[in-house]
Amino acid sequence: MSDDPLHERMARYEQLAREARERASERDAVGDEVGDRLADAIAEAVDEAGVSVGAVDRSRDGHHYRFTARLDRAALVAALTDALPAGFVVSHVNDDGSLSIEWTGSDRTPSKREHGAVLKAIVAEATETDADGLIESVPSRTAVLDRAEQLGIDREDAADRLSRLATLDVVDIADGRVYPDTNFSRY
Repeated sequence: MSDDPLHERMARYEQLAREARERASERDAVGDEVGDRLADAIAEAVDEAGVSVGAVDRSRDGHHYRFTARLDRAALVAALTDALPAGFVVSHVNDDGSLSIEWTGSDRTPSKREHGAVLKAIVAEATETDADGLIESVPSRTAVLDRAEQLGIDREDAADRLSRLATLDVVDIADGRVYPDTNFSRY
């Protein structure tokens, strides 16, 4: 504890509090700028990946048709892999299209992290659940690897990364099928 008079300690406290507020404002401005630039990269990737549109049904008289537009999460993650600034990686894409992007703490993004994000999105895209959220069907391991190849990942690299995701309890591979596991939806 300092022997300085209390009024001097209080003056020092006020100075430090003012500096902290100024730094917080600067930090928030930098954070907002990073968010804006990431949003631009995401918009670019969405333009590239697009959406898939499918006819759902039509009226009996054939005058009315109903369609669904769905974001291809796996294609979006693959496109984002190329569009995101170095050091950033997609960590999760949710059913509603919201996604989480993580800074790796480095000036580059390891390809393994990028491949893992794409594989996770492929599994999420192909997993079907019922109204209660219970899994009805999941993709085969072969289907996941085929889709990864379509999105530009070497099949052997995809197989290695899929095995690593199983080790990390992100996915569970059983009977040739790939299931979401306990660490699948962390974000």
